[in-house]
Amino acid sequence: MSATSFVFSDKLDGQFLESIYEGDCEHAEVVFEKFVTSVKIYLGEIESAYESGNTEVLRKSVHKFKPVLSFVGLTRLMDSAAAIEKKCGTVPDVASLATDYTAFKNDLAEMIPVVENDLIKLKALTQ
Repeated sequence: MSATSFVFSDKLDGQFLESIYEGDCEHAEVVFEKFVTSVKIYLGEIESAYESGNTEVLRKSVHKFKPVLSFVGLTRLMDSAAAIEKKCGTVPDVASLATDYTAFKNDLAEMIPVVENDLIKLKALTQ
């Protein structure tokens, strides 16, 4: 498929996505599908870590999830995740991360349907 046959949502980092998929809609579909099926698992781990109050476990959970965001064009959220990850090493407790953590969760919740919608469009192209 040509790179012009699919246009990612303008809410995603389309330039980055085009650079990694280079018009390969089938590959993009596989990766978007994997994200959609695994995002709840990652979020569950992150939420459990946050609720446990253990900043090191939270840091590790966010660190593991951070690169996954880029593969679906959520590069802006990578920056938020990186900020949380970095702050985990400097704050006395997770309560100090409440504002950043809540903003990250809310932004991600808003973007998941965008990724799901692009997955539907990718599937339509590759079927």
